[in-house]
Amino acid sequence: MTIFFISDLHLHASRPEATQAFYKFLTEQAASAEALYILGDFFDAWIGDDDDAPLAAEVAAKLKALSESGTKVFLMHGNRDFLLGQKFVRSAGAALLEDPTVIDLYGTRTLLMHGDSLCTQDTEYMAMRQQLRSEAWQAQVLAQPI
Repeated sequence: MTIFFISDLHLHASRPEATQAFYKFLTEQAASAEALYILGDFFDAWIGDDDDAPLAAEVAAKLKALSESGTKVFLMHGNRDFLLGQKFVRSAGAALLEDPTVIDLYGTRTLLMHGDSLCTQDTEYMAMRQQLRSEAWQAQVLAQPI
């Protein structure tokens, strides 16, 4: 069986051609796969699951259809969509993975990660990343109205 790994699609309403290409991939390739792993920066930005932008609902519906057809769907946070939450994950019929995660890929331990945590020489980014990924900061931001 086939497993797909994708990342950094940066889906955004201003780039409908990228979204349509993704939908085509879902129907023409991913539909026959065992699993689809989306390893971060799926959306160009994600400000919270309470954002009712049409793109988010449409993408969730397409992923849900894929999931219901038998393809397992996994999502991982990236540096642009780290606020992606359980509401979206459930509506997409997906499972949210920690970054990093180790999976068993046909008998081989395989490390999955978005990769921005490897920018260790960019100390300013690493400090900002630590703040942005803290539960307290995220709770404070997500409590704000859009």
